[in-house]
Amino acid sequence: MARHDLIAGLDIGTTKICCVVAEVGENGETIVSGVGVSPSTGLKSGVVVDIESTVRAIEEAVGRAARQAGRDVASVFVGVTGEHITSLNAKGVTAITHADREINDDDIERVNEQSRVIVLPPDRIILHAIPRSYAIDGQNGIRHPQGMSGARLEVETHIVTGTRTIIDNVQKCVSRAGLATDELVLEPLATSEAVILPAERNLGVCMVDIGGGTSDVAIFQGGAIFYSSVVPVGGNHVTNDLAQLFRLNFEEAEQLKISKGSTQVNAIPDVETVSIVQIGADEKKLLPRRLICQAIEARMQELFEFVQKEIMKSGCHDLLPAGLVLSGGGSQLHGAADTAGEVLDMPVRLGKPSNLHGLGDAVNSPIYSTAVGLVQFGAHQVLHGHGAGPAANPLGGFGKAITGFFSRLRAH
Repeated sequence: MARHDLIAGLDIGTTKICCVVAEVGENGETIVSGVGVSPSTGLKSGVVVDIESTVRAIEEAVGRAARQAGRDVASVFVGVTGEHITSLNAKGVTAITHADREINDDDIERVNEQSRVIVLPPDRIILHAIPRSYAIDGQNGIRHPQGMSGARLEVETHIVTGTRTIIDNVQKCVSRAGLATDELVLEPLATSEAVILPAERNLGVCMVDIGGGTSDVAIFQGGAIFYSSVVPVGGNHVTNDLAQLFRLNFEEAEQLKISKGSTQVNAIPDVETVSIVQIGADEKKLLPRRLICQAIEARMQELFEFVQKEIMKSGCHDLLPAGLVLSGGGSQLHGAADTAGEVLDMPVRLGKPSNLHGLGDAVNSPIYSTAVGLVQFGAHQVLHGHGAGPAANPLGGFGKAITGFFSRLRAH
């Protein structure tokens, strides 16, 4: 089986840093060859707060993945998230002045450039500008305008922006770890590569990736990204609630959440109890499990209420027949999908990476969705002949991002 260049995805999260290394088979399959995970203590809500700690964690995660793959890793596709991320849909328009009025690649690039002319504060940069659909002489819904005839070409583009300094600090951590950046990729876009089905993209679907400090939201319509945002609630908020309410250290609260937690309080028997050791206490204490789950349920309901607000803000509330796809570590909390369905009143399923080869079983979990999605994002670049080259700055891979996403639009 012929194999292509090594591709590495680096998910720099609030609770963990994950690196997945893979190659692309001649038939386009993703062949996972290495996985590395290390605890993350240098980020808060997706933002770097301790560079040295983050650098060490990156080195550890990438080192583990590289050793397992038996290959050196020189560059990575890096996920970016955080409350500083915002998005908008913009339009561009250009006249077709050729004598034959046939639309070519230069016309498409010109109209794309027009859509990217937006006013931004000096502290913000464009991370992605993704063409969603084109219109020719008022005819909407065109995905491949090349070769078509017309006098006026329009495009609707999804633009994602972020705070320059925050993005610079992410890149600085990657660089200090001895790695080049192939591309900076918005994490919900990457995650969607791993967990969203083409049919769901076409029908209309919302994806929520529950991380440690934040949760990523992405809405797809007609096969393309329509709306993206980040909400300020994640799995760590649930853990912190338990730690504060029951006087537990963070590690014990996290274990309590995982082993005994649920978002479905009504399913917990009244008589069931849980043994805990509170900070400063010598003896164990028994608590009703329902009491613990009430705290978890309240916070998770708040999370999905935030998601509901984002869906309403997007204007797509009645346009999501494929429902909601949950992913990320927080999605594994018992009852999370049921609670999401109750709050949002839509079908919900758990999304995790699939159809992977090599060590695919090792990453067949929602906690690896973003790192796997970053690899698959890179695989599209390889398959469509764009290669993977280091970006000199956050805008260095800008053209490749557009081309990569446009190639994916063609695939649907």
